Amino acid sequence: MILELLKYFIYGWLILLLGIVVNFLAKKINLITWYDFLVFGENLAIKDVIFLFLVYPTLFGILLYFLKNSL
Repeated sequence: MILELLKYFIYGWLILLLGIVVNFLAKKINLITWYDFLVFGENLAIKDVIFLFLVYPTLFGILLYFLKNSL
């Protein structure tokens, strides 16, 4: 039970770290992040839509796939 909780705690930290890195890189290459979109209501270009709705969730899905198969 404790090990199961620890596993999900680690998952949470890794997801948080990936989110920070992805958002940092997105800002460096001038993509709109979810924060910019939801808080500031910025308009989305096609590149932003592709990033937010395809690339972003795919990266988290890949992370979870590897976490599931490694821990």
